[in-house]
Amino acid sequence: MFFRSAFLTILVAMAISSPPAAADIIGDAAVSYSASQTVTVNGRTYHGKVFHNPGRHRVDVDINGIPASFILDLADRDGIVVLPALASYLEFPLPPLLSEFDRRRLDHKGVGEERVAGIRATKYRLNYAATDGTRGDGFIWLSPDNILLRIEGRILRRGHKPMVISMNLSNIQLGPQRESLFRLNKGLHKIPEEALKLLLNMGHQKSR
Repeated sequence: MFFRSAFLTILVAMAISSPPAAADIIGDAAVSYSASQTVTVNGRTYHGKVFHNPGRHRVDVDINGIPASFILDLADRDGIVVLPALASYLEFPLPPLLSEFDRRRLDHKGVGEERVAGIRATKYRLNYAATDGTRGDGFIWLSPDNILLRIEGRILRRGHKPMVISMNLSNIQLGPQRESLFRLNKGLHKIPEEALKLLLNMGHQKSR
């Protein structure tokens, strides 16, 4: 359970979301863009593609050889995973470390200015404990338009080894993204959340 929650946290790391009525959702950029995304979890690397329109976000990535698309509506705290090769999809709740954290909890002064993927970014310290006992500890880099460009840190929970994580965006292309990217295609059938748990835990076992 901890691995699944932590993996989802970093894989959809852009979407550190607050409740629907709150403002300043971290990573809900004011601009549309696409980008390449590299996520590393305890030394295991996943390469994907990101698509973003304000309020909507999608990450395409292969998990254990199975293509998956994580689609998020940032006004909600739920996500959808589409598995095209299986003609199926499933719904999942965002882990508390995502759903409870918003930009108001950051140190607004930041700890420095850097360039990430050619974009000016402010580096912020992240140290937040969610209600389920999971803690995020590390740094995030945000652009002036609220693009979450980079993450370096750990996900901690008592009784579990720290999960070392990183996320980097590259090849960022500004411009509107097709709305169809954020909708379910017809003909997909819904499968239970346990299918995602099995898929992620298989990857965890292989990486040991």
